[in-house]
Amino acid sequence: MAKVGNNIVTTGLSGKLGNLIVFRNRGGKTIVSKTPRKKEQEPSEAQEQHQLRFQEAILYGKTSITDPLQKAARQQFSEAVALAKQALQKESERQKFKKLAKKQKKASAYGAAVSYYYKQIRTGESIN
Repeated sequence: MAKVGNNIVTTGLSGKLGNLIVFRNRGGKTIVSKTPRKKEQEPSEAQEQHQLRFQEAILYGKTSITDPLQKAARQQFSEAVALAKQALQKESERQKFKKLAKKQKKASAYGAAVSYYYKQIRTGESIN
């Protein structure tokens, strides 16, 4: 694989040249590589299971984007994350959430803060 910088001939070039090389554009650079080859051996049982789980994850992701309930939950969660980040900038709040994290056996004050604010938002309780 080769990365091409400022080259008048290859800039913006993409696609396959015969069965020899492929031009790709990634991050503003042109990458030249050999054409990918299909594997001749069949995937193992573990690989097939992994591929199936990945397909299920893609299907879940596509359906969750259109589901209004999941969209609302994502918005609530991102709101909780923003509140947690803002709160943890204050030393007093950081200490409060460190204690809460220990009590709830969470890995970090950040995790405790996010779960605290997410619960507050979902239940409609006032956030102090």
